[in-house]
Amino acid sequence: MKPASASLALLALPLSLAATAQASPLGDATRLGSETPVIVHLFEWRWDDIAAECETHLGPAGIDAVQVSPPNEHIALDGVEGAWWARYQPVSHDLHSRSGDRDAFIEMVERCEAAGVGIVVDAVINHMAGIGEGTGIAGTAYTPFRYGELFTRDEDFNHCGRHGDDQIRDYQDRYEVQHCHLLGLADLATGDEAIQASLADYLQGLLDLGVAGLRIDAAKHMPADDIGAILARLDGRPYVFQEVIDPGHEPIEATEYLANAAVTEFAYPHRLATAIEAGDLASLATLGQGEGWLESDSALVFVDNHDKQRGHVGGGVLMHRDALYPLANVFMLAWPYGTPKLMSSYTFENGDQGPPSVAEEGWRTLPVHGEEGLGCLAETDLESRGWVCEHRWPEITAMVGFRQTVGDAPLAHWQEDGASRIAFARGERGFVALNRDAEAWRATLVTGLPAGDYCNLLDDCATRVRVAEDGRAEVAVPANAALSLTRPAP
Repeated sequence: MKPASASLALLALPLSLAATAQASPLGDATRLGSETPVIVHLFEWRWDDIAAECETHLGPAGIDAVQVSPPNEHIALDGVEGAWWARYQPVSHDLHSRSGDRDAFIEMVERCEAAGVGIVVDAVINHMAGIGEGTGIAGTAYTPFRYGELFTRDEDFNHCGRHGDDQIRDYQDRYEVQHCHLLGLADLATGDEAIQASLADYLQGLLDLGVAGLRIDAAKHMPADDIGAILARLDGRPYVFQEVIDPGHEPIEATEYLANAAVTEFAYPHRLATAIEAGDLASLATLGQGEGWLESDSALVFVDNHDKQRGHVGGGVLMHRDALYPLANVFMLAWPYGTPKLMSSYTFENGDQGPPSVAEEGWRTLPVHGEEGLGCLAETDLESRGWVCEHRWPEITAMVGFRQTVGDAPLAHWQEDGASRIAFARGERGFVALNRDAEAWRATLVTGLPAGDYCNLLDDCATRVRVAEDGRAEVAVPANAALSLTRPAP
């Protein structure tokens, strides 16, 4: 290995990575209670487990909000063998789901709020359950275009007149994407004022219970003006972000939705995974700049999400099965672009499998916080069936603390040693170095930190680092790992 000094480059960076966003105030993530909030998606967790997690880990760790699975009544589980996507097939707006009933939901919201953690609801308002007959998990019967007493008329739904079955096939056809049935799901006529009022009533009911934010599922499949009209009916100012999958070659663009609220930046996880897998960390120097992406303050970003893990909407991301997954999360939480959302999931053998559950008991979801303690798999045991709890991994927990410490401090002192080794500071509050090389990285780097003794947050302070008066420090970063400094060693 050649000496680091032979190729180390120190590059100037702008004080701010992205210009101020033009999104609606509903997209202002500081509504979650922090200058630089962090969200975690506790995918398919039960309400009682989320309440316990807010109190025992999320609040103490500095995680600001939890995205929860859709809380409304959904299709029954037996017919689909407990599949996760049952949650995205609404039957009614009653708060009765696989995760618990209304009382459990209210208790979760209250306990999490007391712990300093907001609840962000995954709101499914584009459609109802698949066109057919059945009974929801709480007993609500439905037939084609009739869902209990909620939606009872053919005109409550879009009938686009395409392909003989009204299904979406051509994603180059804007009208078809936004007015036909997505995957056989009954598409609501969201342009109708009566439907907008009904959907707003559902969302308002959640806000009245103390919900802090909303994720608008399948937003791309509704005209942006329809979503705007629904949100305009709400009292209160929740944090909202919209799921808009914009691959860059379709007529519907993510920027169309910025007038409503923040939007998911789906290019982010692919770009990050590509750079880390290829060992080309140097290419991340301008991540979020000049790539046609959303402005930082308008973007919701992630390393992986529940769809991407299963190869939907393109796949191509890092997830808990990948050895480089922690490194990707370290970068996301250190880099000043977007509002980061962590993933906390479960293992699965096929893309349809629901959460750990007991099939013989109606696919009852198994607890995370059980009588025998915390039911999270060890990082070395991910071949087993169970809850992964990535958000509790030490590296990720440490970087949540890093992000809360550095706040909105500007990016500074970018350094790279070839393509596979990078380092940068966040003002005078924090410093990270990432090494994607097969050998350890030993170098003298500019940290931007005040002189003093520091320790690496990512190895539980086993590594000590001395920062000199000029802000430089000699560091040793293991292969495929990172170093993070934010405070003087205790």
